[in-house]
Amino acid sequence: MTSQLTPGSTRLLGALLVAGLISPLAVLAEGDSAAGKALYDRRCLGCHGDAKKSNTQGPSLVGVVGRKAGTAGGGATSRALTESGIVWNEATLEEYLASPGDKVHGTIMPIGTQRPQDRADLIAYLTSML
Repeated sequence: MTSQLTPGSTRLLGALLVAGLISPLAVLAEGDSAAGKALYDRRCLGCHGDAKKSNTQGPSLVGVVGRKAGTAGGGATSRALTESGIVWNEATLEEYLASPGDKVHGTIMPIGTQRPQDRADLIAYLTSML
């Protein structure tokens, strides 16, 4: 179930974020795993694969939640990501997917996901990929 924001509440949340009074993670919309799978299939599958496709350019994201960055077998991983010390959870995925290069300087993942709802949906799907 995803909550609906009105224009007024969106402006208020934006002002609170800019003022630093609330965290971006506090306003994350609830993710929709089905929408996340559709987005994953369009934008991520080619490089990261899924449980059925293991030969990929990037590391597998099956079971990514709870795993230390750069420790998945297969696919290319940057030294920067491997040495980052990140353990993937909802918060670290949110930050990384928003802007990979800002979260980990030297990462080889080329693009982030700009829309917060898309990130929430992707994270919901990634959480379900066991």
